[in-house]
Amino acid sequence: RKRMVLNGYLSVEFDIKSPANEFFQTYIEIMDLPKANAMVKTEVIAFGKKKTTYRMCGFHISEWYKTLRGTIDKATWQNPDFYRKLEGTMTVTHVEDNDRDRATLTVEYEKTRPDIEDPKSIMDTIVDFFKELDKYLLESLK
Repeated sequence: RKRMVLNGYLSVEFDIKSPANEFFQTYIEIMDLPKANAMVKTEVIAFGKKKTTYRMCGFHISEWYKTLRGTIDKATWQNPDFYRKLEGTMTVTHVEDNDRDRATLTVEYEKTRPDIEDPKSIMDTIVDFFKELDKYLLESLK
């Protein structure tokens, strides 16, 4: 008999074309996240280029995700109440002279029951939201 795991992580990387700092500030405001939890680190890497990493750890996804319910296809909707824990960490990395930045979203979850699916649809919805935000920012900066 296979034992079902209740805890896990999902992680996805994607490119963003809008400026990393704008993207970071905007999603913090939209999701109403505590600015005190934000971390920014700048370091010098190869060829004297600056690398800046923006990170927001441990933000709660459930309530925010519920506000999107009306915009999500019923077939892909996953009830966030099926998870005891649904926390996100977003990292955005900017390297000087690159025309695009990398975003990494990691979701830590804990299911209420073993038969609940991993929150892949929730993850996809969040990534789609961030990609739309990136597109919007890119347009508004023109």
